[in-house]
Parts: sequence; C-alpha cells; structure tokens
Amino acid sequence: MKHLLLVLFYCLSVETVLAQNGNFSFVFMTDMHLRPDPVVEKAFNKVVQRIEQIKPDFVLSGGDQIFDIMRGNRAKGDSLFTYYLSQTRRFKVPVYNCVGNHDLFGIYEESPEDSSHPDYKLGMFKRYFGDPYYSFDHKGWHFIVLNVLDVDNYKYIGRVDEGQLKWIKNDLSSVKPETPVVVVAHIPLVTTYHDLHPPQNGYLSQPPVSNRNEVLTLFKDHNLKFVLQGHIHWFEDLNIAGKTHYITGGSIAGRPSWRGNTHGSRGFLKFNVSGGDATYEFVSYEDKD
Repeated sequence: MKHLLLVLFYCLSVETVLAQNGNFSFVFMTDMHLRPDPVVEKAFNKVVQRIEQIKPDFVLSGGDQIFDIMRGNRAKGDSLFTYYLSQTRRFKVPVYNCVGNHDLFGIYEESPEDSSHPDYKLGMFKRYFGDPYYSFDHKGWHFIVLNVLDVDNYKYIGRVDEGQLKWIKNDLSSVKPETPVVVVAHIPLVTTYHDLHPPQNGYLSQPPVSNRNEVLTLFKDHNLKFVLQGHIHWFEDLNIAGKTHYITGGSIAGRPSWRGNTHGSRGFLKFNVSGGDATYEFVSYEDKD
C-alpha cells in the first residue's frame, strides 16, 4: 500500500509540474480598431479564421480594441465595445485586453461628456473589461498587462502612475526570479520607430512612456522574456542584452487604419512555448492559403 501511495504521489507531482510548465501557444494582436464597417468586417473574418486554425490557449490584445471613443458619446462607445466583444467571442478562447488610447472615453475637449462622467477616461473600459492593469499565470509563465496611458490637458500621454508602480512591485514579489515573465503595454516602452521616423518638430525629448526606466527597473531581478507592444502599427523585435525581446507587434488594422499597409502586412504574432523558452512568428492574415 505504501508503494502504491508513493507511485500515486509521484504521478500526481509529475502531472502538476507538466501542467505548470507544459507546452502551449498564445497569440498577441494589437490595434484592431474594430468598428461595424464592411471593410473591417471582411478583414476580421480572416483573422477569426486564422485563430480557429491556430487554436491558441488564449489571445492577448495590445490595445486600441475599437475606433474611437476619445471624443466621447456614450451610446457610440457602448455600441463599439459591444461590437468588439461580439467579434472576439468568435475566437472561442480567453482574450486578455490591454487599454489603448482609442479606448479612453471622452478625453478630448470636444467630448459632450467631461471628466465628471463615470465613463471618463478609463471608466468605460473598466465597465466592459475590469481593471486596466492585472496579471495572470499560465503553465509556469507570468503575464502582466499594464496601463501605460494617462491624460493631461485633453491629450493622452504615456505614463505609469504611482499606484500602478506599487502594484507591479507587489505583484512581482510573489514571482520567482526564474519564472518567465511577459509584459503587455500599448505604447512601446522601447522602440526605434521615433529614431527612424522622427516627429516633424524633432526627436522626442523623452521616451514615449515618460517613466519607462522606472517601470523596467522593477523587472531587473526577474526573467523578463518579452515586452509586447502596439500603438504605432509597426513591427520590430529588439533583443536587449540577450535577455528581453521588446516586440512591437504590427497591427490588425494596418497603417493608416484600414486604409493601407505603410509599415508592412496586417497581422499578429503567434507564440509557441515549451517549458521556459518560446519562439514566435508573424502571421499575416492577408496571406493566401
């Protein structure tokens, strides 16, 4: 009987380890800019077909789920988020959403709703998706979805507030140093885009997320594998110090949104994870089968 119990315990232990560190896949897609429009609907049908073929464990969305509620109008915002949810349910896997600038409600001066409105800024996003920053674990990997957006003088800016910085530190305190970590942020923490395409008024005086160094310092003693980014509809992979890949994941909508492919094909990233390692590929849903 003792030997039988030991065998059962060993089998359960092995199954637990495999469950925690097993193989899995996930998809990162960003800047969908969904809205009920024939062009958008036709293209997104192709995205859904690709997801059905891949069968990932889950999908990470890098923000800008919809287009657009920065100018307010609650009825419009409700219709867009409802539409987005109806479309992404077709994936038939969990979808983890990151807030993007186009998901911020009523932040522009011309908005009929002002800052006193309960849906202002993050209010509508919270109503549909919950907390704008959170974490979850999957088969031995730790995923952190950040909100890197704030509002200043009727404009969105890239910044992580003090409350979220404290939350990140507390969240990581329970994560073992060797655990693979993935971070999702809408505005890139690290990118070459503005070096290669500087704004008309000159090079940026600070990073797009102004306190990104303070954010990244919190991860210095952790196994930060990937930082997955969006916003600029641009695909790049920056391997920093042979440790962390900062990947700006292109876009579903293209650039300009649904009107072109200025920076390459429309698509998303498919990740294949095996134990503590992962590889990825860019999937263009416009490719012919």
